[in-house]
Amino acid sequence: MRNQLLHDYTIVMYDGTCGFCNEYIQFILDRNPSRRLKFVSQQSETGQQLINQFNIKEYTTSIIVIENHQYYKKSTAIFKIMKQLGTSWKYVSYLQIIPAFISDFVYSIFSKYRYKLTSQHCRLISKEEQSFFL
Repeated sequence: MRNQLLHDYTIVMYDGTCGFCNEYIQFILDRNPSRRLKFVSQQSETGQQLINQFNIKEYTTSIIVIENHQYYKKSTAIFKIMKQLGTSWKYVSYLQIIPAFISDFVYSIFSKYRYKLTSQHCRLISKEEQSFFL
């Protein structure tokens, strides 16, 4: 079943202990018209299995996207997500023309302070939204 999920969906792995990360997932949920995005906390059993399966290093400081059996981190992962969102948000992915070492540097600075950016609270997800979580 996992191979089918990896084939059919883009998997977004996030830090489940980070309030900002949870808010970003909620932002994505509200703008997921393709319904091809699935979410999993890095701390969950499934998240840990994927980290081991793909031999992902330094995952605690980055959002991870798994697409077409390949994983992406930091700014590249953000661009992959934004490309799938509806409305004008998909145009953020055009910023991918910025060299990765620059966009990853900005991502790393942001990531360093992400716990201070928001309070630690999560919204209750609807039954429909539950289907997007692994």
